[in-house]
Amino acid sequence: MEEGDLGIWDLRLELETVHYSPQWKQRLGFPEPHSADSTHFWRCRVHPEDLQPMLAAIRAHAVDGQPGYEASFRLRSNGSGYRRVHSRGRVIERNAEGRAVRMVGTMIDLTERPFSPRGGLPEGARGLMEGVPLDLPLHRLLSFEHSAAHGEDLARQIAAERDRLLGLVADLLQDSVAQLEGLRC
Repeated sequence: MEEGDLGIWDLRLELETVHYSPQWKQRLGFPEPHSADSTHFWRCRVHPEDLQPMLAAIRAHAVDGQPGYEASFRLRSNGSGYRRVHSRGRVIERNAEGRAVRMVGTMIDLTERPFSPRGGLPEGARGLMEGVPLDLPLHRLLSFEHSAAHGEDLARQIAAERDRLLGLVADLLQDSVAQLEGLRC
């Protein structure tokens, strides 16, 4: 994960926002590695021929009950053209009506050519994301440091949420790392 070959994402379906692990966003040449983005921002980066199959795979899992989400597609980086990626994920939270509200997953860069970003996107809020409150995304939960200013209740809540999410994504990470190692052999 630290090298950026494996990215983690945290998708809030109802809010139409997604957090990617900072190393993944930096690998792809995007600024604001710790900020959430609108799902529209990332959908626009999927190759037009791959967008509908990728969205259909998400729907098949989130709506139609497939056991997990999995898709390979081309994703435009910020400087080195399209990268071939493979993504896996699963719903980890549903609302009272049973609709998926949160998914987490991984993404692996399968592209053989090296990454070489040329420049970056402008700094600042990205349209719909400006002022949108979000719960802590996975990468923030992992790096949360308790201090007296946070209070014991908040620290317990964050620890419980971190443990819950880590349990849910552990198998996704193991499968993705195994797949990445298989590609390097």
